Amino acid sequence: MTKRKDGLEGIDDGALKKKITSEKSDGRPWSELPMDVLGDISRKLNLVDHLAFGGVCWSWRMSALASERDVIASQPPLVVLPSISVDKVLSLLLWLSSGYLVFQDGKGKDELWLINPITRHELKFPTPPTNISHATITSPTTASDSSIVALSRDFVHLLFYRPSDDKWTIYKTPEPKCFYADIIVFKGQVYVLTCNGKIWNLRLQSDASLTLFAVCDNPVRCSTILRRFSFQYCPNVFLVASDDELMMVNFRVFTRPKIFKVDLETRKGVVTNSLGDKALFIADMSRALISNPTKWGGRSNCIYALDYYLDPIYVLSLEGKILQTLQDTGSSRCRKCTFYSLYWYFTNKCFHVDFLNEN
Repeated sequence: MTKRKDGLEGIDDGALKKKITSEKSDGRPWSELPMDVLGDISRKLNLVDHLAFGGVCWSWRMSALASERDVIASQPPLVVLPSISVDKVLSLLLWLSSGYLVFQDGKGKDELWLINPITRHELKFPTPPTNISHATITSPTTASDSSIVALSRDFVHLLFYRPSDDKWTIYKTPEPKCFYADIIVFKGQVYVLTCNGKIWNLRLQSDASLTLFAVCDNPVRCSTILRRFSFQYCPNVFLVASDDELMMVNFRVFTRPKIFKVDLETRKGVVTNSLGDKALFIADMSRALISNPTKWGGRSNCIYALDYYLDPIYVLSLEGKILQTLQDTGSSRCRKCTFYSLYWYFTNKCFHVDFLNEN
């Protein structure tokens, strides 16, 4: 036993380093572990650990990619709570798009900043000419070449910016006495919903155009609801999509929602009374139609409602009745965060951009 440089008794630093080096040289490199062993390990990790696992080396990355779909499918949507008080707010969280959080400063003077909190990939777009309510990128798989589409905060303007543009383009509402309600990207196309239940197709080629795509049968009259984080009255109708279905939803908590399934061939929206093996997740700034939630212990053919004014998460039937209440979301603890609201983060979207260098 000798005295180490740090003053403690034991093996001296030089001997300890030599011992560790010797032990390493006797074992098999971690990068050469069998792929079946790596696969068993990666499938048991949570989402964040799975991402870190894939960043160790090339062989671990290949194993993580192979098990990625299974890992993502086993993860429920996350409830994200603000953790800062109003006097410390530097940026305004506007929306969630393809796994990205969309930020802008509260005065609307800075560029839009998009960040994927899981992969840490970032995107930036020029400052829009007007305050916007929410935005979506059009090509999450090639985000660096993506366009961005947004709605103005008063819902009377549609804005978009393409990589080849030097400024934003603005469209007024396509019909009088009408306002925009929502935007979504589905199967490579941008769809825009107006408050009268009409769905429009926005084409972003060199000659951009907005044309009527589909009309929902007998849509209920669109009203507005107060969005907490921006103090704006927003439409209570919106678009949601899974991998294979596009729907329009008219929703208020504890009332029977009206759900329209959009047929892409007939270009009509027809009322449906069943979501099948899917569940609808709704929050102020994020919503999605999630397939097979039973994989992670959830319910199908129901609605998960997350609201700033509700402490528990309510699981509702399609008749608007309470099926289940989940844990306290902590909303009562974050009501001092005036500019923020609760939202869902959908883990199945967070890997849409693979920014890691494979070399």
